[in-house]
Amino acid sequence: MPSLQPRRRPRARFEEENDESSLSDSPKRQRRDINGALSDEDGDDQSDDGDLRRRRIKSSPSSTGEFQTGAIVRVLVQDFVTYEHAEFNPGPNLNMVIGPNGTGKSSLVCAICLGLGFHPRHLGRASNVGEFVKHGKENAIVEIELQGQPGEPSNHVIRLQIRKEDNKTKWWINGKESTHSAVKALTNDLRIQIDNLCQFLPQDRVAEFAGLTPVQLLHETLRAAAPEEMITWHNQLKELHKKHKEVKSRLDTCGETLKGHEARQQGSQADVDRLREREAIQKKIQDLQSARAIAEYNSFRRIVTEAKQKSKDAMKRLQELEEACGPALQAVNRKQEYRQRIEAVVGERKNALKHAENTCDRLLQTIETQEEQIKHLQNKKNAEEGSHNSKRADLAKIRRTITDLEAKLLNRPPEFVASDWNQRIRQQEHILRENEAEKRTLRDQFDELKTRNARQNQEKEQLERDLKSLNSQEGQKLVHLRKVHPDAAKGWEWLQEHQDEFEKEVFGPPMLNCSITNQQYSDQIQALLAAEDFFCFTCQTRNDHKKLSAQFFGNLGISVTIRTCGSDFSSFQPVIPKEQIREMGLDAYAIEYLEGPEPVLAMLCSEKRLHISGVALRDVSNDQYELIASRDGIPSWATGPLMYRITRRREYGNAVSTTTRKIQQGRFWTDQPVDQAERTALQRRIDEANEEAREIKRQGQEIRKRIAEIDEAEQPIHEQIEALRREKNELQKAATQYATLGDKIATEKRALESTQKDLADCRKRIFEYSAQEDQLVVEKARSVLKQKEQLSRIRDAHQALLEVQIRLIEAQSDVKGLEKQNANIKQQLDEKKAEITSARNEMEKMKAAATVARKKVMEAIGDGGEERLAYLNALVGEKTTEDVDHEIGAESTKLELIHGVDPAILRQYEKRAQDIEDLTRKKEELNAKLESYVRKITQIMEQWEPGVDGVIGKINDAFSYNFEQINCAGEVSIHKDEDFEQWAIEIKVKFRENETLQQLNQHRQSGGERAVSTIFYLMALQSMAQAPFRVVDEINQGMDPRNERMVHERMVEIACREHTSQYFLITPKLLTGLRYDERMRVLCIASGEHMPPAEDARKLDFANLVKIQRRLVAGAA
Repeated sequence: MPSLQPRRRPRARFEEENDESSLSDSPKRQRRDINGALSDEDGDDQSDDGDLRRRRIKSSPSSTGEFQTGAIVRVLVQDFVTYEHAEFNPGPNLNMVIGPNGTGKSSLVCAICLGLGFHPRHLGRASNVGEFVKHGKENAIVEIELQGQPGEPSNHVIRLQIRKEDNKTKWWINGKESTHSAVKALTNDLRIQIDNLCQFLPQDRVAEFAGLTPVQLLHETLRAAAPEEMITWHNQLKELHKKHKEVKSRLDTCGETLKGHEARQQGSQADVDRLREREAIQKKIQDLQSARAIAEYNSFRRIVTEAKQKSKDAMKRLQELEEACGPALQAVNRKQEYRQRIEAVVGERKNALKHAENTCDRLLQTIETQEEQIKHLQNKKNAEEGSHNSKRADLAKIRRTITDLEAKLLNRPPEFVASDWNQRIRQQEHILRENEAEKRTLRDQFDELKTRNARQNQEKEQLERDLKSLNSQEGQKLVHLRKVHPDAAKGWEWLQEHQDEFEKEVFGPPMLNCSITNQQYSDQIQALLAAEDFFCFTCQTRNDHKKLSAQFFGNLGISVTIRTCGSDFSSFQPVIPKEQIREMGLDAYAIEYLEGPEPVLAMLCSEKRLHISGVALRDVSNDQYELIASRDGIPSWATGPLMYRITRRREYGNAVSTTTRKIQQGRFWTDQPVDQAERTALQRRIDEANEEAREIKRQGQEIRKRIAEIDEAEQPIHEQIEALRREKNELQKAATQYATLGDKIATEKRALESTQKDLADCRKRIFEYSAQEDQLVVEKARSVLKQKEQLSRIRDAHQALLEVQIRLIEAQSDVKGLEKQNANIKQQLDEKKAEITSARNEMEKMKAAATVARKKVMEAIGDGGEERLAYLNALVGEKTTEDVDHEIGAESTKLELIHGVDPAILRQYEKRAQDIEDLTRKKEELNAKLESYVRKITQIMEQWEPGVDGVIGKINDAFSYNFEQINCAGEVSIHKDEDFEQWAIEIKVKFRENETLQQLNQHRQSGGERAVSTIFYLMALQSMAQAPFRVVDEINQGMDPRNERMVHERMVEIACREHTSQYFLITPKLLTGLRYDERMRVLCIASGEHMPPAEDARKLDFANLVKIQRRLVAGAA
């Protein structure tokens, strides 16, 4: 049977940018149709993807008679969350979806959100649409029909298919496969705003609405209630203000920078003039240094010309000497040529010898390789021979094994039936299991006795402490506190042990640490306080409040009131002096008769205003009442048997209303003696606890005895089971071995055949290795003969080399003899050649120096060209380098006489001049841009601000009116700021007469108050709604019946007006006798195990059921 409790679905991921999104599953019970009947379509068959694609899309003809464009005409779901198959047909105005918790009301909201292409995060539940496939199903379908534009032939039908297996989605629009982007474009065109909390408020995001910042609320409100151009203008204003602010900042920075540059420019003028004079002198020095390069170049050029002439003269003298000594030198030259030819022949014969030796080395290497190959073949042949011998031994072994196995096959073992042995073992094990079950039961009973005993001991110890506490005043109070508020007593006991963990002292309940100094006023003072005032805890810092709250509510799980008061007790002074209140019939202020820690007294003054609340033993007269009521200093007082409270309504001209109630006898701060009956009752409970402890001990001893008896009886059973298992295993092993003999024989015979084949292959390989060895021996012999021949060639080449080397020695001796005979002639020639070389070297050196000097001249000229060269030539004239150096020295002396200035000053001066020019131009451009932004902002503001004021004004009127209907107050206003990003809506509400309007947020109001405020705000938007429909899910949670009835009345009135947008209200509860309007439609969801299956759902007629129920009620009457 399906579960009746809804379960929360796990969260996953949703990828909006993809046409197919991820999903995951969640188990839910079957869901039935809406409006009392199931769809007549076959829900089971439609789970097939092909059938769904072929199925004809149902769509109503487009009509603008009732539904607004974009309104929801029909919603169909299949295998979606809790539904098997359902179809919703909402009305054009208010649609109230009702049903008990867990029936699937919120699943309709999920279907609307996902079916229109919006992200699951707008639901505040799962983050992955895969969570929405029904448990046990592969696919889910959501189909939504939207009202088309006027003039369109049919409505828009959007279909979504969710596949669980690969977490993907597919989309169709009007029966044609489409994309997620196309669906989003269609919903945007229809101004559907699922992502706007003012238009779509799911159950899990109700609290989030109150948490919207005022800025966010303005944005969402304009989207919901203002024309689209209002949003565009607002965005333009925000962007323009941002740019205006940026340009203004840049303009201010530019102006400040320009002023600084101009001031520094004036202060640098004198230094710049002095620096320019120094630069003129420095320029002349630089020119002279450049001109010196020209003078140096001219000097080197003259030296080069002289050296060239000296080299020519030396060459002429060398030629004359060579002509005179020619015949003697020719004989030497011929001998030198002969020696060179012999040297060439020596080289050739050395190469021939080397070639012959290399060839011999290669033949020797070939012989060694062949020897290695022969050795390798011999090793392989020896290995094969060893393998051959091993296989012959294996063959004999296999034959013996086959013989043994065939002999064993003839000896069949006794028959083995496993089921008989298992049955015998299970019978004994069954006895053990029964014993174990009995022991578990006994152990559970024993554990329960231990738990009862521990609990009983704790209760007994607490009773003994309570009995002992009755002997002191503090103990009596604590015993009383445990009786009337156990959580507060538990918290006080914890606090006493952990007081040192807080920043400042934390005080326990005033019932314990405060007392009344005059018991005559006890009833009056206690009448001014509520019950929670006696049991609350008082902190002096916010951090201590948070820490104590976390401990009490989070760890201890107790419910107590915690208050924080940081004010000094002395700061609470009455408005009317003590002397004057006696004229009003009051004896004193309540706080005067109360003593205790000052922070606790300060808290009571802050929370209950005891410092301005009067008390008296006798009631006040009418005149005294009028006197108190006319003064604005005593809001409440307790006199005689009555307690008075005055409420002043400033919004109604300071009107005064008075509430009185009879004072009951105080229950807490009393000096009554301890009731003897209470002492006797505590002692009786202690005696009963002792008796129960003895009974628990007796029962425990009996249980332990029975467990020992069972353990003793189990020992022989364990031994019998072990013996049966051993005997069974031996028989089973023998039967198993006999059953496998046939397979083993077959395996051994196959091994016999394989071994015989391996022996034949082994003999064949031995023969092949022998043949290969013989071939290699022959090849080795041939290589040895070739090496012998090559050795003869080496010997011949070596002999030829010796012969030519002898001839070379003879030629070298002849050359040396001739050179010795012509040594004088050679010396003279060498001297002339050295003279020529020296002259040429000197000339080259001067040429290099001249080249360097010319390069310096070209560097000095730079980009000046001929004009610069002419200027430098004129500057140097006929001067030598020494003359130029003297002139440079004179100019340097003049430079030293001028006080030095940092050269960077001039660069900074010139750069600032350029910067000033740039900044001036930039300032003019920024001013023009700033004026342009101001004009644009003004133009847009003239249209946007009145529109915003009008929208917020209408919302405020409707919102305030709604609150007036429940005797409360509400106000919606707009906060205007220079920065359009900070424009915001402020919602203020007041639910009590003595309060002022307070801003709505998540912390200040209760859940019910936030719910009322939220629905009233959403109702105020209804008449201006821009979206075609709105959804609110369970907004009435936390409302009291009166507010819920009033909210429903206003909602029906507003949502059912003509020409208003479609409205969906989801609620699990309804009061009786609520207003009904013909324009509204109520959708009832029926669910549970008593519902018929999907195929019979059409037979279920809710209207007929109502008639039957009415007849039964009438008959019973």
